[in-house]
Amino acid sequence: MWSVSVRTVRHHWVLFASTFVALALGVALIGVSAAALASTWAVERPAASGPSVTLTDGRGAARTLSSGELDLGGVQSVLAMAGVVSAFVTLFVIAGTCALGIALRRRDMGLLRLVGAGPGQVRRMVLAESLVVAVPAALLGALAAVPASPVVVEALNGTGLAPVELRPGPLLWPLVFAVAAGLLIAVLGVVAASRRAASVRPTEALREADLDTRAMTAGRTVTGLVLAVAGLVMVRLAPGAGAEAATPLALFGTMVLAVAASVLGPLYLPGLLRLLALPLRLLDPVAGRLAAASLGTSRRRTASLVGPVLSVVAVVGVFTTVLATTGAATAADDRARTAAQLVAEPAPGQGGLTPSQLAVLRADPRVAAVSAPAALEVAVAGPDSVWKDQAAVADPVALTRTHRVTVTDGAVGPLRPGTVAVSREFADWYGKKAGSEVTYGVFGGRPVTAEVAAVLDGGSAVPHLLLPPGADGVAAAAPERAYVLLRPEAAGAAAALAAELTARTGADRMAVTPAERWFADRSTAGDRLNRLVLLVLTGPASLYALIAVAGTLVMAYSRRGREISGMKLTGVSAGQIRRMALWEALGTTLAGVALAAAAVAFGAGAYRQALPVFGGEAELSVPWALLGSLAGACVAVAVGVSLAAAGRLLRGAGVASLTSRQ
Repeated sequence: MWSVSVRTVRHHWVLFASTFVALALGVALIGVSAAALASTWAVERPAASGPSVTLTDGRGAARTLSSGELDLGGVQSVLAMAGVVSAFVTLFVIAGTCALGIALRRRDMGLLRLVGAGPGQVRRMVLAESLVVAVPAALLGALAAVPASPVVVEALNGTGLAPVELRPGPLLWPLVFAVAAGLLIAVLGVVAASRRAASVRPTEALREADLDTRAMTAGRTVTGLVLAVAGLVMVRLAPGAGAEAATPLALFGTMVLAVAASVLGPLYLPGLLRLLALPLRLLDPVAGRLAAASLGTSRRRTASLVGPVLSVVAVVGVFTTVLATTGAATAADDRARTAAQLVAEPAPGQGGLTPSQLAVLRADPRVAAVSAPAALEVAVAGPDSVWKDQAAVADPVALTRTHRVTVTDGAVGPLRPGTVAVSREFADWYGKKAGSEVTYGVFGGRPVTAEVAAVLDGGSAVPHLLLPPGADGVAAAAPERAYVLLRPEAAGAAAALAAELTARTGADRMAVTPAERWFADRSTAGDRLNRLVLLVLTGPASLYALIAVAGTLVMAYSRRGREISGMKLTGVSAGQIRRMALWEALGTTLAGVALAAAAVAFGAGAYRQALPVFGGEAELSVPWALLGSLAGACVAVAVGVSLAAAGRLLRGAGVASLTSRQ
């Protein structure tokens, strides 16, 4: 069947062009993501020159950790997620184009069955066709990734997401991975389509109408229902899973629901689109009825046109909404937990706040309390490993006055040497409570086994470990900021007092800012970082999906020559046919956007419930401008390509095209 597959691809090249382009671009995206990720692994890590500490874990193994080690985990996570998004969208699009290609070639498959081809032969032929297209497409995508990868790495350096400047690394293994992933995606995408092709009956060769007599097979129905149930379970588990576990549940649960909605599309899309088309029957009776009839009868084609829009809007929507909601919830929790009215920070280049500056703040009679946690990194020993963790030298009494902190176990008091306070998250993760022991070490110091004096629930205001000022190795720690709580009678003049304290200590040494303004400034900086992450995560996939939308439409219109010619010969005007194409494009695109919005709202709403915000609930933060622009771009591409394709068919419409072989 290999020779038959090669000839089929040559003859129906327009049908396979969309799959070829989609797969080539998908492999290029995966290759670029893999190459950028490989550049982070290739960074030369200097030998540990900073202070170190040696701890013994619960199994008796001694482990030495050093401070100052390069941390590329953040940018690596972003690049890995970008690769996952690209692979998911590619698989979604390839599966849709393969299914549409089989649906548009039912008569061809029926003719093969009529001349004696068995179901197994037809399936092998379809799989061979996918390889005929996939191998050159994957190689072309890999070649396109070669010049693109250095450009992407340089652009990544410009975002500031990486702590060091990245350099392009060897491309061989990233490109091998991308080609292998592309071939795997092509095979997975065509598996369901090959089963559909093998089930085509010989009588299909005698049909003339492009109607879907059995768009929903038993396998497709069962698969769609299983995916829908799995997605629902994942999303419903998110609210009670905690903030960290809720993230993958909400993300992947929403994507699974999007896949289920696409798989089950032929079942419900005709009715949904007929409902959307009801106003068109009044506004534009002929074109509106033709569009509704076309979308309702060609159910597989309709589902394939909705699929790319549904996938890209759902994937981009859930990733951006979850990221934005996480940032908004963290900022809201920080603000709600901060009782202090002023925030003091050292001037740029000053390092940290000095004891004399803190003494000036505490000496003012209008100041009720000052907390100045001095953050530092420590090593912590657990039952099976030793890890780095965040700690701070702080006074828990002052911290509970400047922040709204709840004591969940133990009692708050000044920490003595040999005691620590821990956050509720740390206590939950490692099974600690008041009276438990924690073994830690400050880099450059000695191991310390301390007793847990209190467990504090204060969100990000409470680091995992609070250390006493007299602990080993903490003398050099300097606070990066101080929170100032004013007495009630001075709280109304916070802005004036901030200016006075700044002038008293010298603006070139310390800046005191009202808390509201300080949080607003920090939110602006956080929004910029979030936009950069979103650009890296969703920008390439969005562009790819728009190209896939255009390719799917070209593919669909390549087999509608007889349909357009028949309409024109029966008296339908060219303007009515163009409006029919317009309404079809708007209907399928808006349906995809609406379904994606429903899936994103469901997943992000469940994720929001898992985020803790002191004194309230996290608000759902939706990047409306980004998602609106993406939806508008999908509409523009769909309308533009549909009108152009319909115009091309109209120029060649006639009796000859009505009787020609497609």
